Amino acid sequence: MKEIIVFALIQLLVTWGLIGIIWYTQLIHYPLYQKIKEGFIEYERAHLRRAAYFITPLMLIEIISAIILVGLCETKLLIYLALLNLFLLILIWISTFLFQVTQHQKLSVRFSKKILFNLIASNWIRTFLWTVKGLVIATFIYSLLKNNYSLCLEHIF
Repeated sequence: MKEIIVFALIQLLVTWGLIGIIWYTQLIHYPLYQKIKEGFIEYERAHLRRAAYFITPLMLIEIISAIILVGLCETKLLIYLALLNLFLLILIWISTFLFQVTQHQKLSVRFSKKILFNLIASNWIRTFLWTVKGLVIATFIYSLLKNNYSLCLEHIF
């Protein structure tokens, strides 16, 4: 029981951290790309390096803990929610590698308003999916604690 709580909390923390990052990126960071007049290529390349060092470990923790969480579930509801959580994460990864990585690679060679527009537009997919995933994992934790409240408290304390 303690393991499922630990991995559910890891999912909750990492997912909601990434939700904050994706909304900041979508509403503030990417739109400000249009304001860069000189040195855009160098800026984009530096952005890619720094973001990779910061975001990649979080995404790896998120995918590993999501897979483990599926294996720890015992009730139909929790299994369903854990599988939905993992499915949404797989869609996020697919979107990341099909759209965002491709657009960033193009922008690291040359600036184009069309490519930037495609980056911002396609990033709404991840923004939406991560937000829904955050609600799913919050529902998972609520269901877990609601059904096992006293048992959870014994294992935590």
